[in-house]
Amino acid sequence: MGLFEIEYNKVKAFSKLFNDYNQKSSHFADLISNFPNLENIHKQISFKSINYNHGFRDSLVKELYKQNDGIKLNEIQKQNINKLSEKNTYTITTGHQLNLLTGPVYFIYKIISIINLCEQMHKKYSEYNFVPIFWMASEDHDFEEINNFSFQGNKFKWSSSQTGVVGEFKLDSIDDVFNEFEKCICDYPHGDEIIKMFRGCYYNSKDFSVATRKLVNLLFSKYGLIIIDPNKKNLKSLFKDILKKELLEKTLYKESKKSTKRLNELNYNLQANPRKINLFYIDDCRRERIIEKENVFETSSGSKKWNLKEIQNEVDSNPEKFSPNVLFRPVFQEFILPNVCYVGGPAEIAYWLELKSVFESLKLSFPIILNRNSALLLEKKQLEKLDNLDVSIEEIFLPSDQLKEHLVRKYSKLELDFSDLKKQLNIQFSKLKDKASLTDKSFIGALNAQEKKQINGLKMLEKRLLKSEKRIHQDKINRVISIRDELFPGGKLQERISNFSEFYINSGEKLIGLIKNNLDPMNQKFSVIEI
Repeated sequence: MGLFEIEYNKVKAFSKLFNDYNQKSSHFADLISNFPNLENIHKQISFKSINYNHGFRDSLVKELYKQNDGIKLNEIQKQNINKLSEKNTYTITTGHQLNLLTGPVYFIYKIISIINLCEQMHKKYSEYNFVPIFWMASEDHDFEEINNFSFQGNKFKWSSSQTGVVGEFKLDSIDDVFNEFEKCICDYPHGDEIIKMFRGCYYNSKDFSVATRKLVNLLFSKYGLIIIDPNKKNLKSLFKDILKKELLEKTLYKESKKSTKRLNELNYNLQANPRKINLFYIDDCRRERIIEKENVFETSSGSKKWNLKEIQNEVDSNPEKFSPNVLFRPVFQEFILPNVCYVGGPAEIAYWLELKSVFESLKLSFPIILNRNSALLLEKKQLEKLDNLDVSIEEIFLPSDQLKEHLVRKYSKLELDFSDLKKQLNIQFSKLKDKASLTDKSFIGALNAQEKKQINGLKMLEKRLLKSEKRIHQDKINRVISIRDELFPGGKLQERISNFSEFYINSGEKLIGLIKNNLDPMNQKFSVIEI
């Protein structure tokens, strides 16, 4: 099959804000630097080059080599890290939580999007280097959100009593979830490859962050991907002044009001609400919000308290203990990286749109915001079944109940749509009413009642006929719905539920290359890929 493409607004699974952004609605003009295309990303370089501190480049290179000590980097990756010291090198970045075994398959699509985009940019603008960066959200503390993955409808969950930032979690308790998972995949053609991959990454790592780095590196190293863990003292030291500014001046809370007001005026729901202080404090296996009460700063539990001078000294001494929240993280990222484009999912685009005025106040370049690729992976046998059942790819995207009714009408040899009859009836009664208005106007009420009765009668006949035809074609309809349920687990998009291993078990390592070759980051449509 190769590739099918469907307009996002036909998928019926994305927000109004996302669809409007994807269609480049002009009312976003004051909330972004520019809409995404290769030319605009190229223009972004001149803006970034002016207000980026190029002195950070050597620090980045040293830190990346330090973080990857013990990780097998190939020559392309080493070259990419070294290129970051050069002023003609820029990054294209995506980020994500440290989901167990990468979590939903869109994790894979995000990374492929930045790799492909870097390749396209370098091909067109060879005077620049473009390095794909995966930003690990290692500081996240919502363990319940990332401690599981789904495989063929089964949920595999890692249980742990550890607290704090998930990147620092030890992996001693991970055996149970892997032992159960291995039983499910060991008999598949490439099941052993997955077992070896996962055991090699998770059983030989000091913590969850290192394990995630190893796994992502294993999957994408040959494409030159560079992985960065921002939760490091050397990186946060570069950011100390902005951290203190946030504590003292409530920068994000105050400056985002312009953007959030505009989004409210456009009737969009805010993805995240700015707090007065958008920082957490990491200490003693806890990550707690920092709040201010009567000129005293404290953690949400009250376990730590500072006056202004004390908390400024704390930032200077221990910047690694201060952690940006979801809205402040983009500021940290764009401050330390020579980044020109951020690739994110629909929810990320929504909260980035709250931030342009914050970036302007800090004299930072607001990057081009690009939606990641979205896809549905379809096996050959599933495609053949759909063909035999005379169902198109677009039809399979219909909501389940709507699809069932659509199939009844499609498979039936009878005319099940009485719209023409209803229209003719309306015309006839309209003529009768015209005559009645010239003779006896009191007759119009009776005509209205009779018209309603006959229209309702047609609707009832149509409904009964549809129900009867549904019974006749129930077997075929059930087979179609069964395939749809496989492709849309729990009625949701496959990419938001299924883990990549579900497809790797039959395709092996060629899976990543196959997906990569069928996705174009600038072709903003939903893709259907045969695997």
